[in-house]
Amino acid sequence: MPAKPRWHADLDKIRAAAEALKAPFLDRPAIERLFGVKARQANKLMRRLGGYRLGNADLVGREDLLARLDGLAGPDGYQGQVTRRARVLEALDEVRGQARPRRVSAPPPRRQDAALPEGARLTGPGELTISFTSAEDLLGRVMGLAQAASENFAAFEAGLLPFPAPDSPDPDSVPGDLR
Repeated sequence: MPAKPRWHADLDKIRAAAEALKAPFLDRPAIERLFGVKARQANKLMRRLGGYRLGNADLVGREDLLARLDGLAGPDGYQGQVTRRARVLEALDEVRGQARPRRVSAPPPRRQDAALPEGARLTGPGELTISFTSAEDLLGRVMGLAQAASENFAAFEAGLLPFPAPDSPDPDSVPGDLR
């Protein structure tokens, strides 16, 4: 978005000065004084503000000028942009004030011969215990567990089998000798 002209910040003052004028039309020198611009900028402004040519003079109707200034100051104009900018700055300050997420440390190195990573052990059928010292350590160990499963699923699955599966009966507990 292009930069706004200097006079945008003084829209309220410009509007008050234009309301105080008694003349129904404003010429280029009046626009120069009102907006604090030079002749070339005043001519461009007059075209943008709905001015027209009368003989050798360019004119802008005072009421047209006031209506255009109201449009610039409205919710879609300069004041709306000032309000939006203030809201964006407040939101950025709020985000800056929030705590940043902590980095999760990498999982501890594992022994190559182990199916489960360090700190994880089976405590019973269908039960896994993970030892940790901090939240970051816990997340690192869970990530290590997931990596162990994805790298070599067969070894990971075999590491879970020291206990019989809960749904398979123990061969010693089957009544009668079926062998």
